[in-house]
Amino acid sequence: MTFSLLHATDFADRLLYNIIPPLKAGMIVLADRYAYTAFARDATRGVDRQWVRELYSFAVRPDVTLYFRVPIDVSLDRLMARRVKLKFYEAGMDMGWSANPVESFRLFQGKVLDEYDRLVEEFGLNVVSAVGSITEQQRVVRDLVARHIRTTHVVESTETPDEQLV
Repeated sequence: MTFSLLHATDFADRLLYNIIPPLKAGMIVLADRYAYTAFARDATRGVDRQWVRELYSFAVRPDVTLYFRVPIDVSLDRLMARRVKLKFYEAGMDMGWSANPVESFRLFQGKVLDEYDRLVEEFGLNVVSAVGSITEQQRVVRDLVARHIRTTHVVESTETPDEQLV
């Protein structure tokens, strides 16, 4: 729970200083690893799911959320291509499930992916296959965002200025 509280404090700071001001200025904000990351990571570490959701209840609900789903082996290959070793917490070594960092990573991140799959249903995350080419992933993201912008623009154009502020 201490780990969760530390991450929530950092998240609150980023929300207050990096996300809210541009939103208030009418900008579109792209945020990597939003509260959903904490939901998946902390539940995997055994923290009560409801407690974590309440901890992050101050977070602004995103208009569109993308979940780039990638199999463990692909994720592991990508990480190891960029570094010499896995990070302790990223590999879930603190959980004590395996003394081998690669095996621990597979176990821990597999459970994190299971939690993300729960979040897809609970919060309506848009799943993007992260095994396709960058070009294909970009096309999917552009389509999802364009659909949202078109829908939002149509809704906003029918509202009075006072209704748009709500």
